[in-house]
Amino acid sequence: MKRILLAGLVALAAVAGQATAAPSDGTVVRRTTLVVNDLDASIAFYRTLGFELWYDGKGGTVTGQGLPVDGVKPGDPTRLVIMKGKDPYIGMVGLLQYGPKRPLPKLDGRMQVGQSILMIETRGIAAITEKLKAMGARIHKGPDTSHIKSVSDEWDATFLMVFDPDGRMIELTERLN
Repeated sequence: MKRILLAGLVALAAVAGQATAAPSDGTVVRRTTLVVNDLDASIAFYRTLGFELWYDGKGGTVTGQGLPVDGVKPGDPTRLVIMKGKDPYIGMVGLLQYGPKRPLPKLDGRMQVGQSILMIETRGIAAITEKLKAMGARIHKGPDTSHIKSVSDEWDATFLMVFDPDGRMIELTERLN
């Protein structure tokens, strides 16, 4: 029994070491945190894209030194979860419900200057598209396949443009070759 417990602790330490090791070759974007209206709706959406729950802050309260978000006051509930894709260190998406749950915005299919587009590379874009349609996600365009030519390489890729529950544009890409 002690050997099994020791082996389990060694394995856990190895995984934890991978998840906390900083890259040795420069600066990377480790995580982007999105402030969301409805954390449960956002978790369901990003799971559909292939992300898994990596961290769940289980909730807390807003402090007086918190983020400058309209309508949020000290003592309001807050909760951060972090979703991970394939890599155990980079490319994670944080979902922060800061303040009480709010209704999701009515999406009119238009973006505003200052908004960003989150590009996510994935596999199985056809199946993901069907799951997004079934959950009622607003798909803007695609999936469409294009030939891409960069400075040093070229390939084919399928693209899907979809709005997340809070109205952020998500570009899903599946590299085909």
